[in-house]
Amino acid sequence: MAYFNYFPTIGYDVRGEKNNRRIQNITNILVRIRKKLKVSNLAYFDKYAVLDGDTPEIIAYQLYDDSTLHWIILYGNYMTNPYYEWPMSYYDLDKFVKKKYPSNENGVHHYEDADGYEVDSDASGATAVSNFVYESKKNEINRTINVIKPQYITQIINEFKELI
Repeated sequence: MAYFNYFPTIGYDVRGEKNNRRIQNITNILVRIRKKLKVSNLAYFDKYAVLDGDTPEIIAYQLYDDSTLHWIILYGNYMTNPYYEWPMSYYDLDKFVKKKYPSNENGVHHYEDADGYEVDSDASGATAVSNFVYESKKNEINRTINVIKPQYITQIINEFKELI
């Protein structure tokens, strides 16, 4: 099931020219149903550790034998922008950090105490955390995701079709 196949269409002027209107039916991507689906019970989910190079399509194929169900992987984690919310590969993380902190990827981002709390640099036992380590920790948090158990997929798809 391709995610957008069940969305309604709307008439839209694709050219945007004042005296030359051309209306086409396009998919209404602004329809929001995520909060309406009744998938909040933790019994519907398993934890999954995203490996370097995994994509929602790969995981959907591994779990559901259907890569077009990648939207369910994203849906189960309330992800709306996989470019920023999906864990980056080490290569992509390195490029991201170099771009975000040009010539300073190993510079000090902040200081932490022994318990991992952010503290001032002059606090007792304060340890410097580099920009790369900071971004890497944030990225690692995204590696553990929720996946909807395969036995509930048909129910989720049917409910999605009804709501859309």
